[in-house]
Amino acid sequence: MLDDKVMDLLAKILENQTDTNFQLKELTSRVQKIETHVENDLGYKIKALYDAREIQNEKNDTIICALERIETKIEILQMETAHVRKIK
Repeated sequence: MLDDKVMDLLAKILENQTDTNFQLKELTSRVQKIETHVENDLGYKIKALYDAREIQNEKNDTIICALERIETKIEILQMETAHVRKIK
């Protein structure tokens, strides 16, 4: 009688362990799929952000060069204006 109860308990434990192992394998599979999806998706997004940053840096450099040319022209015009004022 005691042996039957022990055997029943061991059978239930084995069944629960089998279910748990199955669930663990299923979850592991799902996590691997999610990891793969995230890695691929994030890789493309990070590359896109890097490319966008590079383009923005190039545009910023172009704008800075243009501003420097404008500043130089303004300084020249200020000197010419000051010279014309002194002559009058």
